[in-house]
Amino acid sequence: MKEFDTAYSLSMIPYTAYSSLDDYAEELIKDFAPDALKTPGVLDVDKFIEFYLRLEVDYRHLCLGNNILGITAFNNGTVEVLNEQTMLAEVIPVKTGTVIINPTLLVKRNIPRLRFTMMHEGSHWLLHRKAFAEDNPFGPAGKYENQFIAAKEGRIDYSRSLKENTDIERMERQADFLASAILMNRPALRVAYREVFKVYDEKPRRIVRGSSTMDDCLAQILPEYMAKTFGVSKRAALIRLEKLTAIVNGGQRQQ
Repeated sequence: MKEFDTAYSLSMIPYTAYSSLDDYAEELIKDFAPDALKTPGVLDVDKFIEFYLRLEVDYRHLCLGNNILGITAFNNGTVEVLNEQTMLAEVIPVKTGTVIINPTLLVKRNIPRLRFTMMHEGSHWLLHRKAFAEDNPFGPAGKYENQFIAAKEGRIDYSRSLKENTDIERMERQADFLASAILMNRPALRVAYREVFKVYDEKPRRIVRGSSTMDDCLAQILPEYMAKTFGVSKRAALIRLEKLTAIVNGGQRQQ
């Protein structure tokens, strides 16, 4: 497993640019499945999480709130789950390196969100083990009344929000970004991007919404194609394309 080489804040949150997370994602893919950098496709998330990161995955109904889709245990501890036989809450032990996923994500229509949630939790493991270390006096104590877990909430995949007022918000945004960068790595995304333009006999370019009927059409087609190609939600694919400024709004400042 490739470690992320970066500076850290006092609370041991990675201090890094998002472009560096894209670079890190490519290093991970090169180490795990190098062909995935050249050929667009659905990454084997189960294999990445369980065999590459060596995390243990369990499916349980968590009692941390209806919007919690997954958690990662960074240290040995306990978590409250629903006992499916008694339908009562119970506290179970969890060990370091355990990822617990809400089983409702196993429904076929939720598979893209399942894949993203699992990679989000894997990204926490890759980026935030130091932040959740037991000997970190500035760690994120108090999150869900527990210092040893990081949780994935059921909000829109890969938030557009720039809000990062707390360490928790910063970690969640970093995990979302890295998860997206691994599932849709830049080199493979470029290949898939060019494929769409080739079908329409168009030259690959940045799409500007509102600039032409063709661009507006492509702004709809591209996320759908990327979602199907990489096995993610259309929403996640759209935000990934927007983050890379492949799709922008008319008048939006280009990076």
